[in-house]
Amino acid sequence: MIMRKYLLIIFSLLSLNLSAASVIRQAKDALKKKQNLEQTAKNLLAEAVKEGTSHADRVECYVLAAECSQKLYEAQNLKLYLKQKYDTAAFYANILETFRRLELADSIESCPDEKGRVRLQNRRRSHDVLMPFRTNLLNGGKWYFLKDKMKEALPYFDTYAATASHPIFSRDSLQKTDSLVAQAAYLAVVAANAAQNSDGVIRNADLAKRAGRKNYLVQEYLARAFLAKGDSARWLTSLYDGLREHTGHGYFFSHLVDYYLDTQDTKRALEIADSAISVADTVPLFWYGRSLVLLKQGRDREAIDACDSCLLYAPDHVDALYNKGIALLNLAVIYTEQACTDLTNPQCRRDQEIIQSLYNLAKLPMERVMALEPDKPQRWAPPLYRIYLHLNMGKEFDEIDRILHSN
Repeated sequence: MIMRKYLLIIFSLLSLNLSAASVIRQAKDALKKKQNLEQTAKNLLAEAVKEGTSHADRVECYVLAAECSQKLYEAQNLKLYLKQKYDTAAFYANILETFRRLELADSIESCPDEKGRVRLQNRRRSHDVLMPFRTNLLNGGKWYFLKDKMKEALPYFDTYAATASHPIFSRDSLQKTDSLVAQAAYLAVVAANAAQNSDGVIRNADLAKRAGRKNYLVQEYLARAFLAKGDSARWLTSLYDGLREHTGHGYFFSHLVDYYLDTQDTKRALEIADSAISVADTVPLFWYGRSLVLLKQGRDREAIDACDSCLLYAPDHVDALYNKGIALLNLAVIYTEQACTDLTNPQCRRDQEIIQSLYNLAKLPMERVMALEPDKPQRWAPPLYRIYLHLNMGKEFDEIDRILHSN
């Protein structure tokens, strides 16, 4: 009984080896005849991932599958050379598959086999096969990129950029000798962001910055990628890095201020606004951000000053105009609550004059908001309703009342 069990095990192992050997033998025959190469590659890939396929057979399956891709590429390349109609997508796809399959073979060879041995028998040959393909790998990415097919472009740029650190190309020092590596990484980041592939952005961002092309945009996409993955710690770090390195790019400032306002940490939000202003005090966004924080803290007079600073550099900054109107309305309400109510007291008249002046001051920026954003009555109509009511502006009040009741 025990002997029978061992025989079954041995038979099973032999069957697996025979299966792999059969697939490999058929693949070599297909390659020799240049027939049925796509199906042959599929059979090889299926065999490579089967449980029980030996280390050596797995490597050979990937190497042969790469040869299938190479032969298919060469067939399209011959058509191109002869000026015949050819399949451009297939032309580039087979280059990409050749890379992928030889890199898989190399990664398996880099691991110990069943006897604990590491034998890199194919690395030099893989290098010699892939090195001439690198240019067309990059061209494939550009071909899709120009068609605005970012999801399809990404793997080409991604793979080209990755060659700089892949062991197959270690002797070439590509990060030093090939300036296009960083360019490919930059294009990979742009394509990955457009394709909503957060991992693709994160994987290529550091290398992309070496290209020196719109690094502020690379940093923004990196922050967006961390946010999409729910990695709050790295998202915040990337925002701080972006604000420090690219102060003038509003994305980092806006999101940091919004984050601390959302978490009720107005002290930290104000520190960020003040820090940004200390570096660049002519940027309207920073003054607007300061006004927003001060409004949250109930510091209305300081908020008005911040709005005025913003409007000095951007007279039609609609959000600063809105904040100024709201801050003046807040002051008017506070004065009304604290105003003298004794009609025989001269202070009563003085208080009413101040309140009237505040409402008149609030009217000007809020009416400007209405003029700049006529399609957003839900924003400016409620405060103007209060202003016109208090100022006894009958005609204007009726119009605002009509707008409010029609929305």
